[in-house]
Amino acid sequence: MTTVSPLPDELTVPLTEPSPFPPFRATAQPVAHDRWERLITTVTVPADLDAVWTALADPGRIGLWLARTGESWAREGERSMLDFRDGEFFWCHTDEVRPPGPDGHTATLSYRWRWVGVGPATRVTWQLTAMGAATTVTVTEISSNGPSDWRSWNGTGWPGILDQLSDHVQTGRDVRWTWRRMGPYVQTELPLPAYEAWAALTAVPALQYWTGRTSGSLNVDDPMAFVIGDASGSCVLTVTEHLEAGQRFPSYLPSLNFRLDRGGWPDHLSGHLWIEPAHLGGSLLQVFHYGWEMFGSTETAPHDRTLLTRFWASAFDRLGTLIRRASAPPDMPDGIPG
Repeated sequence: MTTVSPLPDELTVPLTEPSPFPPFRATAQPVAHDRWERLITTVTVPADLDAVWTALADPGRIGLWLARTGESWAREGERSMLDFRDGEFFWCHTDEVRPPGPDGHTATLSYRWRWVGVGPATRVTWQLTAMGAATTVTVTEISSNGPSDWRSWNGTGWPGILDQLSDHVQTGRDVRWTWRRMGPYVQTELPLPAYEAWAALTAVPALQYWTGRTSGSLNVDDPMAFVIGDASGSCVLTVTEHLEAGQRFPSYLPSLNFRLDRGGWPDHLSGHLWIEPAHLGGSLLQVFHYGWEMFGSTETAPHDRTLLTRFWASAFDRLGTLIRRASAPPDMPDGIPG
């Protein structure tokens, strides 16, 4: 006969308190992913402060060296648009306007703007300082969680803008280019991590909603037709390279290259669609085009460029709405508490 010894008392009592001997490895989790960047650009214009301020703050003058705008430009607390005449624009909200005062030595204009109305907002501050018969113009732009190439893109753009301001003030001429051979470049913030957002936006059911797809897909060599706008006909987007996550150094993020064809075009337009992380739990989707030289000097290019910009801005807006609805808890439609 075998006798079974009873268990010690300490092994028969259920464990109701935390163990004094925790597991070796804890589970770490990120709590914030943020990046702030600043660009400061300066130029000294051989003109007095009042002349430079007028060129900056007068709605009729700024269109001669930067972009067309309306009467609400540079009015504190009001919104306005800086229109680049080729479909792309900045949507602006003016926060501070300080014209030259009685001392005549300084002036300030500060606003926030969004590229094409759907991109991440940045803050821009113009500071004008009288230096004898000349005026020093300093522009500061601050970005939070912007595109990874923001410093190279905007950093090389500001010197050209300030040079145009200086040229216009000295000559009074229209020094603004009419349209650009590259672009449109459109960005939008999405409330999902990059990999999840990419999987959601490239799925065929989602494509039907946010791109207006009528056939095809974003698979390589599977032409995807979509309507570019009411009464504007269709385009065909053909992916030439589709990179999924983990396929290419250094970012290992997904992206695709494509060609765009439209009836009446002499050749195709090239494009790139890509995504990258923004803040924690968010991502930034971007699209860029190049190859407008195929049109030569015809008026078709600026017109179709405008159509394409409007299409992407509207498509990205629909995509943001779709993703917010899909990711919102059942009791919080679109992620907004009731």
